[in-house]
Amino acid sequence: MRDIASEAETNVASIAYHFGSKEGLRIACAEAVAGQMREVAGQVILTGDAGGDPAEALAIMEKAMSALAAFIVARPEAADIAAFMTREMTDPGPALERIYEELIGPVHTALCRLWATATGGDPDSAATRLAVFAMAGQIVYFRIGRPVVLKRMGWSEIGPDEAEQIVATVTGNLRAMVAAGKADAT
Repeated sequence: MRDIASEAETNVASIAYHFGSKEGLRIACAEAVAGQMREVAGQVILTGDAGGDPAEALAIMEKAMSALAAFIVARPEAADIAAFMTREMTDPGPALERIYEELIGPVHTALCRLWATATGGDPDSAATRLAVFAMAGQIVYFRIGRPVVLKRMGWSEIGPDEAEQIVATVTGNLRAMVAAGKADAT
């Protein structure tokens, strides 16, 4: 708490006053992370209406995954968000519950509906839910595995050109996964 107060150029008492406790501060951080991630891709997913059209459902998912991938791999602030999310997922508590309620649960549910529209599958099936987790997980890897990706790709950074290649890979994978899902649903 002292380090945070120092960085914020305030005192520990003001943090306690505004957030109540260290856990209160973590929950406030979780709310901020959830809000920022909703702005990046969540609104596209949560407000996108495919109208039962499989091609439109895929287009909405592509738009959202492209925005999310570009943000996660190229924006410097995404490193802190990924570190925070990883910590909360490996040591679940009230902050993860807030992130789940405000971001993960609603966005995953909406993606499952879009996935089902695109593939002709069941939005509540285990196969659909797992496919959506796999789709999102590949994006997360490019952030948490960034040092490995840079080394293996021979890149010194992930700039606009590199981010574009990653986005193209992720959207290509999405199309392939949807095509496989269509074949499985028939």
